[in-house]
Amino acid sequence: MRFNARAAGIVLLLLGMVAAFALRGTPVGDSPEHRTDSDAANGASALVQLAGALGHPTTTLADAFQPDLGAGVLFVLTPTVAFTRDDASRTAAYVSGGGALVYAAEQGDPELDLALKVQRQRALASGDADGAGPMLAGVGHVVGAPAAQPLTPAAGQVVLLRSASGQPLALEQFVGRGRLVVLADPLPLCNGYLERADDGRLAADLVSLAPAGALVAFDEYHHGAGGGSSPGGWLSTPWGAATAWALLAGFVGLLLRGRAFGPRLELPGGGHRTTAEHVAAVGGLLERSEAAATTGRLLAAAARRSLAARLGLAPGPGFEGALRQRAAAEAAELELAEAELRRGGGTEAALLAAARRLHRLAYPDRPPR
Repeated sequence: MRFNARAAGIVLLLLGMVAAFALRGTPVGDSPEHRTDSDAANGASALVQLAGALGHPTTTLADAFQPDLGAGVLFVLTPTVAFTRDDASRTAAYVSGGGALVYAAEQGDPELDLALKVQRQRALASGDADGAGPMLAGVGHVVGAPAAQPLTPAAGQVVLLRSASGQPLALEQFVGRGRLVVLADPLPLCNGYLERADDGRLAADLVSLAPAGALVAFDEYHHGAGGGSSPGGWLSTPWGAATAWALLAGFVGLLLRGRAFGPRLELPGGGHRTTAEHVAAVGGLLERSEAAATTGRLLAAAARRSLAARLGLAPGPGFEGALRQRAAAEAAELELAEAELRRGGGTEAALLAAARRLHRLAYPDRPPR
């Protein structure tokens, strides 16, 4: 019997279609882990869009979990992949080093709860809650899940939201130079809830923990984005299905054509690069990407957070006025450093001078190196 390549290709295409639909399953439009790439009512894609609308660049921690102090605030929503002890330690170090963390989970993660000293009650309360702290400006009432597991405040933790029965559903704590906000119910931050009551204002207040223009990061690594999900789970997303179809169509096309797309090309031989060539290449990239200006903005934001933590001020709107009243000398020094950055136009010399001034301002007991 003669082999027919075209018929075999068609058969393989049909088998691939059946396999794709079998692996993909029936879309349920549900995201119980509140993924930021989900448009479901309990997904959190709108939270990312809200951060962008408020002028913040956004990023997703997917391939690895390395919280960066360059981020203004990090959101961790209902982790389904357990935090390791190293992950929890990195998170605690990120907060104490000056980062802001919004940790919203129904039952929490044991390692992360232990590292952040979060305690949860075994009772249940309604997820609808009322604002109880001045930090959430304008948040009177939020709508959440029918039932949530209340929190137990520890020393230094301030209640932000209380249920109708008075149970704490959100806490705030200053840890080192950073800030921690814990929510017992993540639903007020999800797509289908942002337009209810004051849920959208709550989400905006939490995003605004990041200084103006600072990066807002979202943890998807602990939703399985780094490889912990099921083998066919990626097919349930639109981009995953499109990628699968593109790969399948390319495979069938190559099979039916039966030849390569052109002559074979020999790879050019690579020689050893000197250290000077690497340094010159990296320097050119930094110069073209205006890294000095970006670094200056990050240093200024870090100095503001350090001053706020040291002087007991809120780093959000109104910080400059409060700083002038509390410490006029530090306010003048901060304004002078920021003026140097603007006047220097992102040059290395201006960045060095401003960095030294900001370091003395943020850490007066540590001489700059």
